[in-house]
Amino acid sequence: MRTLKMSLLKATLATLLPLTGSLAAAQTMAADTRERPTIWAGLGLETIVPFGSLAVSAPVGRVGALTVAPRLGVDGLVLLGPVVSADLLLSRADTGWYGGPSAGLILAGKGGWRAGVVGGYRSRTRPDLGFFVEGGMRYTVFREAVTNYRAPAPGQPPEPPRDLTLTSPSLRLGLTYRF
Repeated sequence: MRTLKMSLLKATLATLLPLTGSLAAAQTMAADTRERPTIWAGLGLETIVPFGSLAVSAPVGRVGALTVAPRLGVDGLVLLGPVVSADLLLSRADTGWYGGPSAGLILAGKGGWRAGVVGGYRSRTRPDLGFFVEGGMRYTVFREAVTNYRAPAPGQPPEPPRDLTLTSPSLRLGLTYRF
């Protein structure tokens, strides 16, 4: 009987030890909230124009309890062309809420620029793979985008093109990959 109890104890320990090791590893991975270089890829809407985006961020320092991570990327706006963007993300960890100022240069047509803020929530589904949901509000200027199609009066010069300005809300959904 004593031999049966001892072999049952050994079998139970042999089963539990690998399980506790994997649970300890999972807890260690979940506790790793350090900001690391991250690739961001997503789809979204800028006002009503769909776009795809690809960006990379990396932590550069801390301000109090917040990590500072610049994010540089390219947004491919349908019908408008590429926009090079730069965001300064402030967050407490690599998961949870983040936000900060945003700026961009419009490369198509006569060009333009945008400035505003972004904010969102990101989480992880695996140690290095995650997702994000982000909103933003930007002031956008398209240079010389508005032209006057009326013929000028005889002897009068045509009106020069004007800039088109608008406040553009955005919504973006995507995936993140941490290095």
